[in-house]
Amino acid sequence: MKINARKTIVMCISNKGRTKMNIHVDGQQIEQVREFRYLGSLISDDGYCEKEIASRIGMVKKVFQDKRKLFTGKMNLELKKRIVKCLVWSVATYAAETWTLREADRMKIEAFEMWIWR
Repeated sequence: MKINARKTIVMCISNKGRTKMNIHVDGQQIEQVREFRYLGSLISDDGYCEKEIASRIGMVKKVFQDKRKLFTGKMNLELKKRIVKCLVWSVATYAAETWTLREADRMKIEAFEMWIWR
């Protein structure tokens, strides 16, 4: 296997603070990062998902605002609910199965959900 040192980054996931790693490939030191996007999800070195959740909420609010005319019109309520589930919750919960949630994160998600349904 051949590793491209210019395209490679490393990250140590730990809740005990930042650990400096020195990894070299072909004589080049690999860059260590605190967070990066992988398959659309933001992964951070502290193992928590508060930045990812805030990012997802921001994306969803943008989608919701872009489609605001759909929700303020005289459309059937059940159809509006289905549109919210398709357009909004599919973006909001992408990769949610990998999140490590704390109570503050749960409350933030619940507050966002109430904002959507209002």
